[in-house]
Amino acid sequence: MNSIHPHCEVIAAYTLTDANGDTLAASTPETPLRYIHGAGQMIAALETAISGHQEGDELNVTLTPEQAYGHHRPELVFEAVRENLPAGKAIHVGMTLTPGGQQGKFSLKVVALTERGAILDGNHPLAGKTVTWQIKILAVNPSKKDWQEEHQPIKWVNV
Repeated sequence: MNSIHPHCEVIAAYTLTDANGDTLAASTPETPLRYIHGAGQMIAALETAISGHQEGDELNVTLTPEQAYGHHRPELVFEAVRENLPAGKAIHVGMTLTPGGQQGKFSLKVVALTERGAILDGNHPLAGKTVTWQIKILAVNPSKKDWQEEHQPIKWVNV
C-alpha cells in the first residue's frame, strides 16, 4: 500500500469543524478532497500532518489560525466607493467579489452597504478560527510524470 509522499495524488473524505464542533465544510462522495501532495495546493501544516499516512487511515488534525488561514486582519476591511465596484451589478451583503474575474487570487466579501458603496472584507472566511480537519484517506495514487503540467498554479506561455 502506498503511503503519502511528495507528488502523489491524495483523495480523501473530510469534515472541517470549528472550535465549537460546528461543521464549516465537508466533502461528499461525488466531491472528495483531491490534491497533489507537496505541490503547494494544501495548507502546509495539514500536509505535514497527512504525510506518511496510507489509504484507509483516519485522522483528526487541529490547526490554529497561524497554521491554517491566518488571523483576522482589520486592515483588510475597507470601504469601496460605488465607482470601484462592478458596473451594472446589484451589490448585496454576503456576496463575494473576485477582482480579476475567475482568475483572481483573492476574494472580497461584501459585509455592509454604505451611502457611498460597500464595506468589503478581504480576509479568508476562516481567518482567526481554530479548525479541525477530520480526514479519511480514500486513495493514494502514484505520481504522474506530468503532474506539474496538470497542477502547476502558474503556467508560463510564449506569446
